[in-house]
Amino acid sequence: MDKDLADKPDRYTIQTIDKALTLIELLAERGSLSLIELTELLEQPKSSTYRIILTLQNRGFIDRDDEDGKYCLGYKQLMLTRSMLERSNLRTAALAEMKKLSERYGDTVNLGVLADGEVLYVEIIESSYPLRMTDTVGSRSPFHATGIGKAIVSQLPEAEALALAEQHGLKRLTGNTIGEWDKLRAELETVRARGYALDDQEIVEGARCVAAPVYNLYGKVEGAISLSGAMHRFGKDKVEEIAEQVVLAANAISRKMGYRQIK
Repeated sequence: MDKDLADKPDRYTIQTIDKALTLIELLAERGSLSLIELTELLEQPKSSTYRIILTLQNRGFIDRDDEDGKYCLGYKQLMLTRSMLERSNLRTAALAEMKKLSERYGDTVNLGVLADGEVLYVEIIESSYPLRMTDTVGSRSPFHATGIGKAIVSQLPEAEALALAEQHGLKRLTGNTIGEWDKLRAELETVRARGYALDDQEIVEGARCVAAPVYNLYGKVEGAISLSGAMHRFGKDKVEEIAEQVVLAANAISRKMGYRQIK
């Protein structure tokens, strides 16, 4: 922290740190914001917001886009995210099973968790085919339009799933995206009954995804693993076979996480 902030009383310093953390959270949620927008959201003078921005910018936590002048998260946040992902027990437990799926099918294998109502991708093995998914480690997707998201949320109490739908909305991304709660609830019941979820061109046209949930030591859903690729490789005649392998991989990961209810 700069000298000016360090010389202030402790109460002022704590309030400033709180504002700085809130600023980072706002940028994480909204992508990019201007000085005026940040000032209004933080409910403080523009000069105070600018001083916080300058300190965070100097430390690499935020950056400024030269084109529109808005602020976004900086390289330091990426470093911290990568460090967190490297320490993830889920990622460590999943890598071997992800590689097996990748070697068997050659399509993209994703590992994701639910974070702030969205799917956060914590590990990806890219497809060896020319047509591949564009997600990257650390990127996010709407839970209701993804196989991973539906696989995870299907294991939550209905009240929690409804709260997520109401808070984040059910935006249509393609003509196949489920945009109504009643239809999503029915879909989640189907996922829970059969043990795997499908993304049938719901987030990207021409692509299909099969996902299965992963559980932790306490029997709680920890995340999900998926295999995704072009429709012609994920025809309806192959989905059942692919789903069986994805579920087997998810079960193996769950056992490594300490879950013992799977034989």
